[in-house]
Amino acid sequence: MSPCPDLEVLFAELEAGEGPGLDHAAECDACAALMEDHRLLEQDLFRLADPLPPPSLVVNVMARVAQSPVPQRREVWTGLAILLTSLGAGLGFLFTSDQALGRMGTGFASTVGNSRAFLEGLFSGAHALWSTAGVAVACFIAVVVLSSLFGLKRLVGSPPPSLSEA
Repeated sequence: MSPCPDLEVLFAELEAGEGPGLDHAAECDACAALMEDHRLLEQDLFRLADPLPPPSLVVNVMARVAQSPVPQRREVWTGLAILLTSLGAGLGFLFTSDQALGRMGTGFASTVGNSRAFLEGLFSGAHALWSTAGVAVACFIAVVVLSSLFGLKRLVGSPPPSLSEA
């Protein structure tokens, strides 16, 4: 039996796939065990390597997210949680500050007074439209505005034209 080759020579021949060191390792139990340990170590190191994700990963994930809609119940509960949190924070601020409560009361009274004047002006304008021929003009303007808005909505909602149509 020939003497065991140097480890560097043995691993170089292992990488090349041929050589007298590999023939020796097939007959020598110590070298065969060393080669098996090396193979297992390479296998473990290969498993530890973190491969990069494919370039299409983000596109595929976003496509799947877009396909699965969020359940309506979840959106309602999320909205309610946001609403209750903001209401709680606002009420907490109001109850911890005396000046805020006073300003809120004054603001509410001012709004009620101003809304009365606003409503009187609104009813006065409606009476002027009704007593003149302004109702027909107002209806015509409303139809034009609504049809324009509907047309804009259809334009925005339609897909862009493809190159074959252009």
